[in-house]
Amino acid sequence: MLKFVTGRTLSLLVASAAILFAPMAFADDADDVMAVVQQWADTEADLTAQAKTIRADRVQVTGGGRQSDQAGNLRVQLANHNARVKTAGGEPELIVRIESPQVAIYGDTAVVSFMRLFNVIPYNSDPLPTNRAWFTLVLVKERGSWGIAHSHVSQAN
Repeated sequence: MLKFVTGRTLSLLVASAAILFAPMAFADDADDVMAVVQQWADTEADLTAQAKTIRADRVQVTGGGRQSDQAGNLRVQLANHNARVKTAGGEPELIVRIESPQVAIYGDTAVVSFMRLFNVIPYNSDPLPTNRAWFTLVLVKERGSWGIAHSHVSQAN
């Protein structure tokens, strides 16, 4: 009888702990996901660093097109950036802000929707108008780390 009560008590304790701590696990995941999204935004001026937040199999949908070759996309982004820097004579200042993010966690998958505000202050030139776009990022948790697996961008201007 003692084993039954002990086993049953242990089962109740485990179930209670799972119910009690599950919201904290989801909160931790949401915080971890937003940390990746913020790192992605903060590294806009360093595309190589930004690429560390993006999975190799990332699919990007933007401007009516779809890109599924992350390595090729990074090469194009770097070439375009380097050409702009060369033409302008120096690096632009880039400021990215994430507004009103909504995070949903589905196990090892997270969906984040937000407004991205993007400012470019070209080297030796006047600032450009703020670019506004709606973003949805899908992140996947693999081996304990979150990475961006899909991005969808719709211009809001």
